[in-house]
Amino acid sequence: MVTETLKTYITTSAASDVYKRQHRFRKDEALNKYKLALEKLDNLKKLIEKYPELLYGEIATAFQEVAEATIVISIYFNQNLLIATDLGIPDAFYILGIADAIGELRRKTLEHLRKKELEEAEKTYQMMEELYELLWELEYPKALVPNLRQKIDAMRRVLEETHHDIFLAYLR
Repeated sequence: MVTETLKTYITTSAASDVYKRQHRFRKDEALNKYKLALEKLDNLKKLIEKYPELLYGEIATAFQEVAEATIVISIYFNQNLLIATDLGIPDAFYILGIADAIGELRRKTLEHLRKKELEEAEKTYQMMEELYELLWELEYPKALVPNLRQKIDAMRRVLEETHHDIFLAYLR
């Protein structure tokens, strides 16, 4: 029963559907999918109350995905930003979701560059930089937020690539 319930919530995660719609700027569809993701998050939290040992593994990934979707939705569509306590998820998973949001913001930046919207690309890049600096300053111990250091290193590379892409766009 528990395994089947987990499969249902994790494999049908609405968070990934949110990204597809965001990138196409289909706001209503993305917000509807996000609402579905939040409903599934509530169901996962109820499951965790019964079986706290399930908090890690795939559940952790689902929490990170919802956190990432929350951050990106707030940026793409100027929505109020929900934080970890609003979502009812542990801070560690929210922090990792912030790190993952950088990749989605890179896609947004590249879309602006494709449309020759250099000012918008710069604004999005600035948001990416701010998120990076925020996480870099946190310096959580590895035991509290596993994989954060690796994600921060990956974020730095994504920022450098994005900065280079913006530089090249100005040369054209």
